[in-house]
Amino acid sequence: MALPDPACVGTCGLPGLVEVQQGTGGRGGNAGNNPRTKPTGGLRRAARDEVQATDGSPEYVLLVNRGQATAAAQALVSAGATLLRERPLPQFGQQMYFFVFPRTLTLQQGRALLAGRTPSAVLDLHKIYFRSAGPRVYHAAMVGDAPGQSCRVGRSLRVGVIDGAVNAGHPAFGGVRIVRQSFLREGARRTGASHGTAVAGLIAGSAGAGPLAGLAPGVQVYAAEAFGLEKSSDGGRLESVAASLDWLVGNGVRLVNMSFSGANNRVFAKLLALAQGRGTVIVAAAGNDRSGAPVFPAASPDTIAVTAVDASGRLYGRANYGNHIEFAAPGVDLYVAWGNGGSYRSGTSFAAPVVTAILARQASRGGLSLNGARAVLRRSARDLGPGGRDTHYGYGLVQSGGC
Repeated sequence: MALPDPACVGTCGLPGLVEVQQGTGGRGGNAGNNPRTKPTGGLRRAARDEVQATDGSPEYVLLVNRGQATAAAQALVSAGATLLRERPLPQFGQQMYFFVFPRTLTLQQGRALLAGRTPSAVLDLHKIYFRSAGPRVYHAAMVGDAPGQSCRVGRSLRVGVIDGAVNAGHPAFGGVRIVRQSFLREGARRTGASHGTAVAGLIAGSAGAGPLAGLAPGVQVYAAEAFGLEKSSDGGRLESVAASLDWLVGNGVRLVNMSFSGANNRVFAKLLALAQGRGTVIVAAAGNDRSGAPVFPAASPDTIAVTAVDASGRLYGRANYGNHIEFAAPGVDLYVAWGNGGSYRSGTSFAAPVVTAILARQASRGGLSLNGARAVLRRSARDLGPGGRDTHYGYGLVQSGGC
């Protein structure tokens, strides 16, 4: 049976399945039961962190090996699900499908349906993730850099940033190579570029940018825009994050910063594991909900979870905590690239790129794996809080180890 064109986004020749545009009629699949016209009584309403179909119900996302894609998608359609669209992830050999479910089909039932037929399939809700977000510059010294020290990294090293837009014309990026690609859905409203610019600047800001210099100047930045306006907030759909990660891996990026957080999700967990299996090291912000509940991507064992501390080593007041926290980094009142200049900002969003930059230095000296990155950071970390690893500071404050 023919498989979809790997370059296609939409429903691309998958036999027996025809995409149903939300609010329109269609042929095949479950077209007569499209999201606008199916009965609404008893439908589960989408939560704030879930992508919403036009009838208010949540979207569901299926991730499956391409060899089992047709069977998995057809199984859900046969059970009453309506196929909305699909997206290939060629670097991972996976296909994503997006559905709405009828009242008669639950997430648990969908998973049970797939378990015996297509063991590679992972089914979950389509989630939205939210970003965890003068000049007194302290973070470089706090992680062990000497005053005025600039550790230039070779231009062959590529660092990925999955965030909002990055302002490549910001003065902090003089001479910095930034490759940008947007993965926002068609018609999505873009948000400001300040958050993504700040994150990229902490990593790669030009050595000549004064207080806005990054900790790893010289690296190439591959900036994937995955965050736009979602439900009146600044959020990124899992679909956009997945496409961003696939693009980065396909471009040989092996170190990625994720300064956002959201709900645990099986599809996202599998994508992170696939990326780690391709040799990608992912640094993730712990999140700013002052919660002990694990959030993704930081709670995944395939990422390095980073919390934020202030100039005195005190924990950021809104930082999440838990057994998954591995390291702390400066992230309170950091002076970062913002707007067309600089601004003080706080959050675990800004601690994560400090760690990403330190690992970029390490990668420039040789290969870098997830376990190797953890070992390097653990050896030099300065213990904070109770002795040994704890749920608030992890192994402690990261140290750069010089150039």
